[in-house]
Order: sequence, then structure tokens, then C-alpha cells
Amino acid sequence: MTVIHELVEDWIQIRSTLQRQLKMLQSGDAPSESYISENEKTATIARIKACIEELNALLKEYARVHQL
Repeated sequence: MTVIHELVEDWIQIRSTLQRQLKMLQSGDAPSESYISENEKTATIARIKACIEELNALLKEYARVHQL
């Protein structure tokens, strides 16, 4: 496996982790010891969504250029 393919696999894992965290925040299933104010929660959700969008764009572009 090439280094770039390993990198793409890492991007996919990161995206998956972010998606799980996003679902947890949106559903309110965060552990009770990790209290986040509503403002922080909203800002964090927006940032996670932006990261996921960036990873999706990166993966699409890579797939288009390198035809995985």
C-alpha cells in the first residue's frame, strides 16, 4: 500500500470519528462529566460539520484525480 493510500484511509477514519462525535453532540448523549454550554455546543457542531465537509471535498477531489 502506498503512503497516499494510507493517508486517504486516515482521512476516512477521521471523518468517521467526527461523524460519530457530531451525532453524539446533536443527540445530547455526551457524557455528563463533559458539560458543554449551549453556545459552545452550537459552535462545536458547526466546526465539526465544516471539518466533515472539508474532508468530503478532499476525498472527492483525490478520488477524481487519482481514480481510487
